[in-house]
Amino acid sequence: MKTISFSMTLALVFSLVSRNSLAAPGEGDVSGKGWSPFQFSIYSPIQLVGENKSITGLRLSLLYGKNTDISGIDLGLGVNDADTAKGIQIGGLGSEVDYLSGIQIAGIANAVRYDAFGIQIALVANESKGTIKGIQIGGINNLLAPKTSSVIGVQVGLFNFAGDVTGVQIGLFNVCVNLSGIQIGLLNHIEQGRFPWMPLINAKF
Repeated sequence: MKTISFSMTLALVFSLVSRNSLAAPGEGDVSGKGWSPFQFSIYSPIQLVGENKSITGLRLSLLYGKNTDISGIDLGLGVNDADTAKGIQIGGLGSEVDYLSGIQIAGIANAVRYDAFGIQIALVANESKGTIKGIQIGGINNLLAPKTSSVIGVQVGLFNFAGDVTGVQIGLFNVCVNLSGIQIGLLNHIEQGRFPWMPLINAKF
């Protein structure tokens, strides 16, 4: 009897979670597709609720999870994907979003297609193709957008790249187009600097 009751309760919870009519209280959902407080994904679209729903709460992904927006905690062994992420994303392989407001932590790489506000930490690479206001810590930062990305804050890595930097770059090799701040590394390059190439320390204000 207890097993049957538990199964019925679990089924009811999953049913409520996946209801199409659920709308976030006090939030304008521009997609009009509703939201869910919980998501479990094996490999999208094999997941508890559809990709077109926003998740406000917790998302757990085994291989690949995809939703429109994530607000809360996003945990995955593989790759996490969303349009907008607000909160904490932790991906075994990595995370990819359009916009970030929070923290990304990855075993391999993090990618933000546009703007980020917060912290990116990855063993191999971080990417923010627009403007990141915050901190990037990784082996390689912004390699794929070396001239179009902007950093307002701090980059720490073996190789750091950016278009405009307002803040500090710390690494073996630091490269930017324009700088208002300091570079600390084995070799530093400011394309529009008075001293374009400098060992150890370079600065422009």
